[in-house]
Amino acid sequence: MTQFNFIQSQNAYGTKFFQLPQVLLYGEKYKELSDSAKLGYVVLRDRLEYSLQNNWIDDENRVYFIFTNHELQNLFGWSDRKISKVKKELEEAGLLFQINQGFDPKKKKNLPNRLYLADLEVTAKDVYIKQDFANKTAGTLDTSGLAQMRHNLYNTNNLDTNRYNIDTQ
Repeated sequence: MTQFNFIQSQNAYGTKFFQLPQVLLYGEKYKELSDSAKLGYVVLRDRLEYSLQNNWIDDENRVYFIFTNHELQNLFGWSDRKISKVKKELEEAGLLFQINQGFDPKKKKNLPNRLYLADLEVTAKDVYIKQDFANKTAGTLDTSGLAQMRHNLYNTNNLDTNRYNIDTQ
């Protein structure tokens, strides 16, 4: 047997994950975004959490962060051209706003841009589309060509989270 790094029960919850908002996948407004732009938004949103911890809030109470193109290149392994393309795509979608901080004469170099992220717009239709998609069962064709319905693992009608809450009074 080859060497395989199995997830052990004691390590299953020790890994950190990025959160991918479902509206980026299901929402009409964002479905045309490239996968790279969606991934970029997720990573930038994660960086925004550090800004909150460090109290990086401007005079208008907006949270900003710094993430240089060089840092993004190292993280993703993308070229500078691709980083610029992804940022432009996010700007055109109204998800990223950049403020150029200009040149620092003491350090004799440009200061990194301040980055601001927009909240994602979630409509009732976006929620309905996702919910409607989740309630459909998958079908396959059997050998006779007739559709077979499969069990729907996403059926929310059977998910009673209160079934274990017992009133003891």
